[in-house]
Amino acid sequence: MTDDGAANAGALRIIRNASVFLAVVVAFALARFFQPILTPLVIATFLLLLADALSRSAQQTLPATPGWVRGGIAVAVILIAFAAVGILFSLEAPSFAVELRDLGPRLDALVAGGLAMAGAPPMHLRQLLGGVEPGRLLARVFLAARGLISYGVLVIIYFGFLQASRAAFGRKLDGLFQGEDQRLGVARVGARVRDAVERYVRLQTLKALLIAVVAGGLMAAFGVQDAFFIAFVVFLAAYVPIVGPIVGAMFPSLAAFAQYDEVMRPLMLLAIVGGAAFLIDNVLMPKLASDELNIDPLLVLISIGFWGAIFGAPGVLLSTPLTVTVMAITAEFASTRWIAVLLSRDGHPTITSEVAADQAGRGQAEAREGLARPP
Repeated sequence: MTDDGAANAGALRIIRNASVFLAVVVAFALARFFQPILTPLVIATFLLLLADALSRSAQQTLPATPGWVRGGIAVAVILIAFAAVGILFSLEAPSFAVELRDLGPRLDALVAGGLAMAGAPPMHLRQLLGGVEPGRLLARVFLAARGLISYGVLVIIYFGFLQASRAAFGRKLDGLFQGEDQRLGVARVGARVRDAVERYVRLQTLKALLIAVVAGGLMAAFGVQDAFFIAFVVFLAAYVPIVGPIVGAMFPSLAAFAQYDEVMRPLMLLAIVGGAAFLIDNVLMPKLASDELNIDPLLVLISIGFWGAIFGAPGVLLSTPLTVTVMAITAEFASTRWIAVLLSRDGHPTITSEVAADQAGRGQAEAREGLARPP
């Protein structure tokens, strides 16, 4: 290759990478602008993946059952669970938010006592938090979570349309990509994202359930009111990677502190639930997750704030699956593979060796059938 050819190739590569970067920036800006429309769609897509996982699990236990029966049962279970979450928040979140709103004076007294024992000048907790009232902040968080239920109807509508349109996805795939290699690549990306999301959901559900059971049992033993709802809040918080179990462990202690005048009971709850969350999240789960997702831990933390800024609370809960999706898609193209390399933990942007080997052994027809056909 001549010097002019090498220079032209380098210029084209720079232009291509710059175009990809600008396209990504524009795409995320549009996603932020259309957040009210896209957030229910993201939730509906996640529910669709869960319905697929339930349908395949039912196929293993009930192989003689027709596919449409398994799919219908899975969809019904997902929709009932989604509706139950909405009803629970609608009924319990307002009263719990009112309790948390009265926490400010008690927390101020606790902080003042601790500073006095340390010989420091008295300060309010609001001053330590930069002018933010802690009780009102927590109350606004729960009221905002309750407001997410307004997305419920739109989520169900999106979910129904996604379920109905899957049958025609195979024909659209043939129309969009003429080459067999391209169609197989799209199918491989879809299978990789699906497997990674299912693995993540299984691990996070187990972790969140263990932490919530410990918190619920301790609150029942300590006589804390609304123990079931608070344990469910702990369950949801534990879905957020890294910081979720820490934040979730604080809610039982805050509830006990809002309901009782004593300090020992909330501190014991905080110590026990926090210790259990730490052991489950850092000792038990790494042993169970031998095939854990190949994502850099620092990028996990960054993704929480990033997806939360774009999609709000659902983006925080789904930050890791969304990051896995981005890594799986960018790993398929030479011009964007560097993004997948940065997102991966070891520099090799594959989800797991087990998943990669399984996908390599799949034929094109099986992969496309898994993407296009409804459960």
